[in-house]
Parts: sequence; structure tokens; C-alpha cells
Amino acid sequence: MRSVKAAIHLFAFAAAVCATSARAEPAGERMFGGDVLRCASQDEQTVRCPADTRGGVRLVRRTSGKPCVEGTSWGADRGGVWVSQGCSADFVLGRGGSGSDSRTGARVIKCESIGGRWNHCAANTEAGVVLAQQLSKQPCLRNQSWGTDGNGVWVSGGCRGEFRLLGAEPAAQAPGKLLLCESRDRKARRCDGETGQGVRMVKQLSNTECVEGRSWGYDAHGVWVEDGCRAEFELDYRRGGG
Repeated sequence: MRSVKAAIHLFAFAAAVCATSARAEPAGERMFGGDVLRCASQDEQTVRCPADTRGGVRLVRRTSGKPCVEGTSWGADRGGVWVSQGCSADFVLGRGGSGSDSRTGARVIKCESIGGRWNHCAANTEAGVVLAQQLSKQPCLRNQSWGTDGNGVWVSGGCRGEFRLLGAEPAAQAPGKLLLCESRDRKARRCDGETGQGVRMVKQLSNTECVEGRSWGYDAHGVWVEDGCRAEFELDYRRGGG
């Protein structure tokens, strides 16, 4: 009887070891022939997904309920893609986008009005600022509870948000073509164009914030907008780095 019990315990131990080994596989799931990497932050933890990022990384689809903001909850470095704060998303590799280290010249800052007090956050705002993600229950309204001046971003009235600094993006190597794409009545729209190495928003025309990966994005055939985003986009935009 003891030998039978010992054999059962040994079998259970071996099964547990095998299960642990299966869970210990490297983070990140490759899809569509390896061109797309799925990387997920579980329990708000930072997760690194190994990948070749030399050709650029682009967020193409968010799969989590938590926001994915480049430089804050996701980014790329020479070893792969990292996600945190519950961000889970699919990233396309080697088709333009962030360079090999998206932490340099971060394009997103967090600015918070604590207790409803006015607060100022230093930043380069020369080329414009847009609200990337509202973090507070109190609304963040441009020129009411947040705005910009020559030295940075200000918030008040309990607004807490993450703000994208358009002027912090690396300069394009060569001027590209401009494409106007507009979401009317908040409907999705596609605008055909040669996207080449990438696309960047150069001028937001709508009161509704245009946030990459949420209300606008692009693929090999052009640019898409939705949720009321109206903006001018530079096509064939080659980001620095890498």
C-alpha cells in the first residue's frame, strides 16, 4: 500500500513540474507568421515580450480594458516589447512605428490636479499637446480644466491625465505627403494612402481627441479614423532611432 501511495505522490509531483514548465515559457505570443506579437500585462505587472524591434513596433489592436499609452504602459527597446499597468495588445513588428527604444524622448507625460488644485507640469509644448488618456473621474476639458503654455501643461479642477507631446516625436528624415482624414458623426472612415514606413498625426482638427490605436491608426493601405477624430496625417513618416 505504501508503494502505491508513493507512486501516486510521485506522479502528482511530476505533473506539477510539467505544468510549471509549461507556464514558464517566454512571454509573448507570435501570430500571423510571426509579424504580430501579442503581449499582455497580467495583474498590473510589467511583462517583457522578446522580439526583434529593429524594424519598428506599432500597436495595432488593444485587447485589454486598461489603456495602452506608449511610453507609459507600453514601449519597445532593443530586447522586445514591454507592457504594464494592465495593458494587453497586439503589436506589428518590422513595419515602422517606434524605434528600438521608445523610452527616449518620451512623448507622453502624466499631469494631475490633486484635491482640485491647479498644477503645472514642465514639458515641450511647441508643436502641440493632446489628451491621450483621462485618469480621473472629473472631466479633463481643454482650456477649462487643462491647457498648455510655453513651459508645459497645466491641470485644475481634479483633472488627472496623460498627455501626448506632439513636439517630442523625432523629426522625420524627409517630408512626406499630408492626408486629411475625418470621422463625421463619429463614424469610422478609411482614407487611402501610401503609408510606407509609417504615419504620424501632425494636426488635430476636431474637438474630440485623436489617440493612436484608439480613434486613429493605419495599415498598408491607408489611415483609419473613428469616434469623431479629424486630423491631418503625414504619410511615409520615418521615425528616428533603431
